Amino acid sequence: MNLKIKHFTEIDSTNDYAVDSIISSNIDSDYAIIADKQLAGRGRLNKRIWESPPGNFYCTYVFNLGIVGFECEKTNSLIFIVMKAIRAFLVELVKSELIDLKLPNDILVKGKKLAGVLIEVLYPYAAVGIGINLISSPIKNATNLKDEFDLTLKPSELVENLYVSLLAEIKQKCNPC
Repeated sequence: MNLKIKHFTEIDSTNDYAVDSIISSNIDSDYAIIADKQLAGRGRLNKRIWESPPGNFYCTYVFNLGIVGFECEKTNSLIFIVMKAIRAFLVELVKSELIDLKLPNDILVKGKKLAGVLIEVLYPYAAVGIGINLISSPIKNATNLKDEFDLTLKPSELVENLYVSLLAEIKQKCNPC
């Protein structure tokens, strides 16, 4: 595995850091930016700042889509691939089919938000931001893995295995758009 991990105790936004790294050409391989806490984590359309308390999973993976043969510069098909991969990863992790997708970017359990995805493409790179509520539910109508499945995980326990799942799915579905 060629994943490089950059860990921050605190950061404004893992996606912002990833996009800045792409723009400044400060990239040499696939990598993950993981943070214990985000001060300005955000959702799609930059509509609001998300609360990102310590203990949950805040990670942005940077993929070189050109290397895996993915030729689409738009996030339309990539978001579906990523969402399906995360759902499959979580279903296997918790051994339950209760996990649903709410397009375009939410992952739910019993109608409550468990995770969210934010993808920003600067082709050939994609910044794939993922937030998963592991131990707390920072917004109304949300849930977490601990409450729903009595599963206590540290963010560091997910970062590499989720990357492997995402990369495998992206490679499998790398047909040009």
